[in-house]
Amino acid sequence: MAELLKDVYNQAFVERLGSSLKNKSPGFDSQAFNKAVLKKPWQELGLKQRMNKLSRELHHHLGPDFRKNISLLLKIAPEFTGLPGLLFPDYVEKFADRKIERQLALNALVELTPYSSSEFAIRPFIIDRPDETIQFLIKLCLSKNEHVRRLASEGSRPRLPWGQALQVFKKDPTPLLPLLHQLRNDPSLYVRKSVANHINDICKDHPQVALKLLRKWMKEKPSENTLWIIKHSLRSLVKAGDAEALKILGFKKSDK
Repeated sequence: MAELLKDVYNQAFVERLGSSLKNKSPGFDSQAFNKAVLKKPWQELGLKQRMNKLSRELHHHLGPDFRKNISLLLKIAPEFTGLPGLLFPDYVEKFADRKIERQLALNALVELTPYSSSEFAIRPFIIDRPDETIQFLIKLCLSKNEHVRRLASEGSRPRLPWGQALQVFKKDPTPLLPLLHQLRNDPSLYVRKSVANHINDICKDHPQVALKLLRKWMKEKPSENTLWIIKHSLRSLVKAGDAEALKILGFKKSDK
């Protein structure tokens, strides 16, 4: 029988997490933590419910000091990569004071994203202060780490699947354009896919904004990397037979 997705957070994971925390912080009561997490109705909880339970029990058993807690969690995060590692950004999202500890939390999300992804957890910070956070993300576009550069694009997508919609950018995506422009020639396919998906999001709400950006790129003698982004970002408009999208790609509507 195939393993259920929610079982990435199973008893073995909980016990390994508790053990890792105790190794770094001997005063941590891993037995009490394990017992609190795994008590009923743990088995009936879905993936997001289990993540929520883990985050809340972490905060309860570590105590209320977010600065101290995130310092500890950053030490063990490299041991928990992939989908299970989403727990750590989730903890930041839930328990950082976004007014007092905002910069500390944003820096933590950047540090955590290479181990898993902070694309979901950063969205409340964008919603709170969209212009300020976008400026922060634009700076991330200069990172040498492809995971960090991808966070800039993926975390700010207006319509990120399974993520909280960014209504401010669904209404007006123009503040996102400098960020996308910064990443237009990214050498990483991982990043380019995100940029293309991001522009495809914009195409669904404001196609003329996206088309104007891509026409600008086409006039700049685009690299192969940029051309790849342009082609894949227009997929929804091309499927719909949009004449301007087809023109940008160099063929007529009748040639589709």
